Amino acid sequence: MLTRSFCFTNRGVAEDQERALWGRGVTTWDVLTKYPEEAGAVLGASRAGKLVEVVTDARHALSKGDAAWFKANWPEKEVWRLWQGYCTPAQRALVDIETTGLTPGVDQITVIGLADGVPSARVFVAGRPQAGDEVLDKFREAIKAYKLIVTYNGAGFDLPFIERQFKDQAFRFDLPHADLMFPARAMGLQGGLKDMEKQVGIVRSGEIKDMRGDEAIRLWGQWKNGSDLAAYRKLTTYCKADCENLQDFGDAVYKARWAKVHTTFAREIDFAAVKGHQLSLFG
Repeated sequence: MLTRSFCFTNRGVAEDQERALWGRGVTTWDVLTKYPEEAGAVLGASRAGKLVEVVTDARHALSKGDAAWFKANWPEKEVWRLWQGYCTPAQRALVDIETTGLTPGVDQITVIGLADGVPSARVFVAGRPQAGDEVLDKFREAIKAYKLIVTYNGAGFDLPFIERQFKDQAFRFDLPHADLMFPARAMGLQGGLKDMEKQVGIVRSGEIKDMRGDEAIRLWGQWKNGSDLAAYRKLTTYCKADCENLQDFGDAVYKARWAKVHTTFAREIDFAAVKGHQLSLFG
């Protein structure tokens, strides 16, 4: 959970120090603030005091829903830890895009998909969105309702493309971004998103079961140049699935990664009981 993490970019601790804290029983923000001397035994008193300060800042930011604070103070490759405890599932923006190619500034976005788990994904489409879908530009307003962006390989692809698409409006993402590619690879999953989905038991529907990004480019051409409605429907269905599946994929990645990162090292200690016993002996 969020409140068991001490990996802030500002006044936080390194991975080995965080593990040492957990191993000593300093497993939550509450334990740290109540028993800073335990953290001091690992980090030294000065460093432990700074960690208490940043945890206090984090508590305040969390209570206010200050996404900008978490974007500025949380390591990019550890944002997956915000999957639980930071916001509700409905406040996670599960985002994926389709494009005409791989180069921002040269190629264009054709579809942006956006899901939040209920009830189904939305798509924002360039040119001529069909009934029930939305124009591409409306994505900029829609994303304001969320507190966390979730993608697969979004740091290197989706988000740069989107910011480039709306550069004339000076659009920039101001939310923390959980790119699930990093923790998925760290837990040993192989291949791209579709390959990894299969490895965690996610099965796509028959129409798009084996579809890949290069076919999405072809389908867009069929729609744009030939008004092929079947191609449009298949393309938007594919993009929606990319977004919607990030929900179950994120759950699987978070559970497995947290078990390895935290549970393996954490030692739960009732410090109130331990220290009370010490006082009874020496007080």
